[in-house]
Amino acid sequence: VRFSPELLGDPGNGAQRNVYAHHVTFSIQHTLPGNLLLETAYAANLAHRVGMSGSININQIRPENAGARQDQTRRPFPQYGNVSWVSPDWGNSSYHSLNIKVDKRFSRGLNVLANYTWSKFIDDVPSLYEAGRANLLQSYYARQLDKSLSGNDIRHRLSAALVYELPVGATRMVRTSNRFVDTIAGGWNLGLICELQSGPHFGVTEASNRLNTFSSIQRAHLVGDPTLPADRPRSQLVTQYFSTNAFAFPGDGVLGNTPRAFLEGPGLANFDVSLLKSFAISEHKSFELRGEFFNAFNRPNF
Repeated sequence: VRFSPELLGDPGNGAQRNVYAHHVTFSIQHTLPGNLLLETAYAANLAHRVGMSGSININQIRPENAGARQDQTRRPFPQYGNVSWVSPDWGNSSYHSLNIKVDKRFSRGLNVLANYTWSKFIDDVPSLYEAGRANLLQSYYARQLDKSLSGNDIRHRLSAALVYELPVGATRMVRTSNRFVDTIAGGWNLGLICELQSGPHFGVTEASNRLNTFSSIQRAHLVGDPTLPADRPRSQLVTQYFSTNAFAFPGDGVLGNTPRAFLEGPGLANFDVSLLKSFAISEHKSFELRGEFFNAFNRPNF
């Protein structure tokens, strides 16, 4: 079934439009003592005509006409069932970030590359990979309610990589003259990869959709503060991550007032460690002993 763009509220000609974006970057680099390079950067990405993932049913009942049950006769086009608009390009997004990078070039057996990002990502169309059911719109006729933090908003992220030649060995700072001692304790290299980041944001929806407009979801009402103390034992965090008492059922035919994504989910902490040593067999041959420990602290990331 084809409808005119005017009926669909499309300001364009009904065709899929290409997304366009404004990119802004500004950075300052400074060399520090100790063979260190410090870079501070600001980056922004402002996008328009962003396509929503999936499709939206445009033959929904208007929220002000919703009742205690779904009534086919209240649809804008009651002679039809669901009418899907695939990946509508009405979205806008804004991303701003502060990025700090420290780079220590290899010297005295040490090489370090660390990067920290502090950012904020806002949009009004969900993507396919957002947490939970936040990637569904509550109402085609109330799209303004879907502007919120993106489900892909990661406020803090730190990544670092380190390679360190331990200073013990026949050719290193702490020399070992004894060949046996050098074979056992000398010539070891340590590697570390670290990832620390805060969690993505998500929303809260009703398990039973009683909005009664032929929409995909009904969001909950926010009636209190959903945050719980972050210093609780990890077992309590797993059992109850946020306060469920902060939410209530909006009522039959009522739009929920919670944002699309506003609760911060569990973060991530991961450390990969490697330890290796090379044994010279001859001038052109060597034997390497390597141990690699992924998620070295055995931390579950939810």
